[in-house]
Amino acid sequence: MIPELPRNGPADADAASINEKGSSTEDVDKTPSDVEATDVETSTIHSIHDFPWTWKVTALVLGLLLSAGSSFSENTLGPLKSTFKKELGITNAQYGAISSATSLVNTILPIIGGFILDYYGICWGSMLSSVFIFLGATISAAGSNAESFTLVIVGRIVLGFGSTVIESAGSKILAHWFQHRGLAFVYGLDIAWGKIIVLIAKATAVPMRDSAFWGWALWIPAIVCFVNLLENLVFVYWTTRVVPEWARMPTGRSKSGGARVLPRLDALAAVPWMFWLIVCSQLLQAGVVGGFNGLSADIITQTRGSTDEIAGYTSALQQVIPIFMVPCLGLFFDRVGFRMFFVSFTSLLWIVVYSLLGFSSANALGVMILASFAQSFNAIPFTCSIPLLVPEQTELGLTFGIWKAFNNAGSVIVDMVAGRLQDITADGGYHKVISFFVAMKAIEFCLGAFYGILDRKYLAGILTMSETRRLALHKTGIHKKVDGRQPKKVFTSFGLGLLATVTVIAWVLYIKYSL
Repeated sequence: MIPELPRNGPADADAASINEKGSSTEDVDKTPSDVEATDVETSTIHSIHDFPWTWKVTALVLGLLLSAGSSFSENTLGPLKSTFKKELGITNAQYGAISSATSLVNTILPIIGGFILDYYGICWGSMLSSVFIFLGATISAAGSNAESFTLVIVGRIVLGFGSTVIESAGSKILAHWFQHRGLAFVYGLDIAWGKIIVLIAKATAVPMRDSAFWGWALWIPAIVCFVNLLENLVFVYWTTRVVPEWARMPTGRSKSGGARVLPRLDALAAVPWMFWLIVCSQLLQAGVVGGFNGLSADIITQTRGSTDEIAGYTSALQQVIPIFMVPCLGLFFDRVGFRMFFVSFTSLLWIVVYSLLGFSSANALGVMILASFAQSFNAIPFTCSIPLLVPEQTELGLTFGIWKAFNNAGSVIVDMVAGRLQDITADGGYHKVISFFVAMKAIEFCLGAFYGILDRKYLAGILTMSETRRLALHKTGIHKKVDGRQPKKVFTSFGLGLLATVTVIAWVLYIKYSL
């Protein structure tokens, strides 16, 4: 039954869950276990006014659909590597330039887009992103007709101006409407939906190529991007015309009373140091997983002698199990916790997958099924932890933007390095590439345990505990005082310096191997 909502709308999740009398000195000294008492948990849960489920379901559906077109367009590329090389006359490194083109501009743009989303709101940012996505997909598709490597590259770059920002918009939508209940679960649904799109894209890429003209594998995704643009118009109408003002997502401009037309850049100085530590240490990890996803079909073809179509279907299988597993894992995080444990566990799974596919003759189907489990556990521990690290919702777009900027810079570097490693291998094989992937995941295995220690010491265990325990902690106000959610200049400076460095490296590598 939906609780009765106050006339002026529900308060912020944090503010609503703090005791009306404020937090005392004794509260600050309490350990997480001290605030887990049943009576505290019960009173906390009932003190938070949630949104009606009709609104939440509508926001969930529209939020999930926002990035479907760009995801479909990007993920048709993997099974078509040999086709691009043949039709455009390019090298492995140049194919890496195509596959990482959308990531290139998103080494910088997500932060700017995050500022815009936080300060001006979702509507303008998501619409502008959808327009860029459609234009980019269309230009890239036109490149297939002209057999132009340059046009394909330009189209992917233009598409990149919208692809990552619109993902951040979707993350903000879910964080707002599900801030009170089930946040990790709906993030799991978001990732599962993304896997469905990837599965469809990979499984249909070769049939689209073989239908009449190979360029249909680019034109059909462009049409999907146009449909996505129309869906975004529906979302903007619902948000601005149907949802009452008190229930809309807060913006930085509204919080400032509309006095400032432009956002203040000092929001970067408020980013928690624990977030900077995690994002910096995860620099290349997303690129390794993304690189493997893009190369897995070609690896299967080379090592198992499969046809392009069979390899494409086999590699697409790694998207199947996450469709069911990721929401379940999100529910597990909400009910039980232990987010950081799965960082190490997932790294171990990836090491096994890479080793079996690259250094053995194990059946590719079985390896891809195992990869499905690794995919299930890969992104969600971090995705559902970022909103817990950030004190204010009006800073969430910025932090998601920083996260994506680091991931995209790392993805460009990994794609370029992987392509170069393959080109310098005597038989053009993947042994050196796989060895590089294994080494990176061995590092992440150690990082998972390190994050868990820091969580207990500096975050009062909010990344490890269940949703019920976290809401109880919120009532005490301790969560706002924990050290890990505070900014520190040394971490901010190092993080921004590292991002600038890897961005320059990514652009240099990209220009070197794409010209």
